[in-house]
Amino acid sequence: MKIETLVNLIKGELLNRPFISEVTSFTKNPKEVLRGSCFFSNNFDDIQKAVKNGAYAIVSEKEFEIIDKEIAWILVSSIKKAVFDIFKYENIKTKIYFTDKITAHIIKKMNIDKKVVVLENEKSFLTALNKKESFLISSNPEFKKIFTNIEELKSVNIKLEQISLFKSRYNQIEINLPFVYKKNFAKALNFFENKDLKYSLDFELERFKPVFVNKFLEKVEYGQSDKVLILGIENDENFFNELNYLIENTKYAKTIIVGKYNKKILNGYFNFAMLVDMEIELKTKEKERKLFD
Repeated sequence: MKIETLVNLIKGELLNRPFISEVTSFTKNPKEVLRGSCFFSNNFDDIQKAVKNGAYAIVSEKEFEIIDKEIAWILVSSIKKAVFDIFKYENIKTKIYFTDKITAHIIKKMNIDKKVVVLENEKSFLTALNKKESFLISSNPEFKKIFTNIEELKSVNIKLEQISLFKSRYNQIEINLPFVYKKNFAKALNFFENKDLKYSLDFELERFKPVFVNKFLEKVEYGQSDKVLILGIENDENFFNELNYLIENTKYAKTIIVGKYNKKILNGYFNFAMLVDMEIELKTKEKERKLFD
């Protein structure tokens, strides 16, 4: 990308008259800088490393000492916006595969193909920018208003067997997938197989994630306790499906729903505790405890 185009695109202020005329890649990680990279940072130590590694342009929200006058120094109001503006410019006609956020999460966890990028943040936008061939996944509804080449992932029928609250079986392989996400998994699987992309069934989701704990709320090995915390749940459009699934599959157990407002009930008796819109710091079980603890 030409420096003039870059400056105009991100509405930046060019602080010098550089000798170089274009950049060939984009990154926020000084270790990933190659000769020709455009580097984004507000940290002068990282900027110095990037310049040493061959950066051709520095984009920052702060004005620093120009330690190399041959490269471009560009001042912007927001690095986050600058990165997205570049991504939008480079990918305005690229096909973006749109889906719900659970399916996007499953795709990210299954993915082992370097061509697949799940668009979530600046890091993922930069990753996409540096790929010659890519399959871009988004669950952001705003993308439908910005990008014209959108294809929604389709739901298909698959044979999936539920074997426990947290596990399913597909093609005789046990996978860490709560059966409530069957349709989402089917869309993800169809995406990979339709596009002939590499994927793995050895994955673990961050949503509806089981963590077995003892009475002290210390993490223990899977299946080694009758108390389970279910993490990663949000009070969103998926919540009631997950809640109904949990209730239906734990009829003979003590099941509680926990939020920030009532987290003290974790100190009481339960078998399953679904934590909604909250995180919890868990300690690993101590090897030894004092007598009568």
